[in-house]
Amino acid sequence: MAIAGAAGRMGRSTIEHAVDDPRFEIVARLERSEARTLPECDVLIDFSDAAGTMEWVEVCLKRRIPMVIGATGHEDEQATRILDASKAIGIVKAANFSVGLPAVLKIVQGLATELGDSYDIEIVEAHHRNKVDAPSGTALAIVEAIQDARNEPKTEVVHGRSGTSGVRPRRQIGVHALRMGDVVGQHEIHFSGPGETISVRHTVHSRATFAAGALRAAAWVVGKPPGMYSMGDVR
Repeated sequence: MAIAGAAGRMGRSTIEHAVDDPRFEIVARLERSEARTLPECDVLIDFSDAAGTMEWVEVCLKRRIPMVIGATGHEDEQATRILDASKAIGIVKAANFSVGLPAVLKIVQGLATELGDSYDIEIVEAHHRNKVDAPSGTALAIVEAIQDARNEPKTEVVHGRSGTSGVRPRRQIGVHALRMGDVVGQHEIHFSGPGETISVRHTVHSRATFAAGALRAAAWVVGKPPGMYSMGDVR
């Protein structure tokens, strides 16, 4: 296994957990400038950044190496390129590698379907002060899950509000990002309607949760057919 973005928080945490895992041998700890020095390996875990991912995708595509992508903040064009690459190699792409998140997404989808548009939906995410992208990839995944459940990809999404924003329109989804201290990751999804509010909260206590999930995905994707996979596919 090779790890890109090895010097970052998630890279270091993944390495820490991989060294004691008999399934893995770490053959390279890499940063973006080392894209041409990738040694022979069975899988690459990418915890670099959006631009770094694009370098590693090209290298892995050329050498047919499966990937686990945990970097976030990809623009639409970059996401399309990753999807194209998945036609030739197996890629597990996740904004959040916790085992519990797929269950949360299912719960949120069920609530969105059951409650309908008489309930307003607000998403609040919190991460450490050094996280460079906002909103989080997980928050965007939650929005996408709700849109899929409603079968309405054009649902209006607003990122924070200020000034005279007017009356909140029906079916709007609000997303709010907090950056503070050393918060690992927390997401709250609020469904508020006539006389009640239903809230779902997912809190990650340690980066070890993400590292364990990334390693689980790396072991799983080796030998799988080409395709774009999520943590919901990983067993």
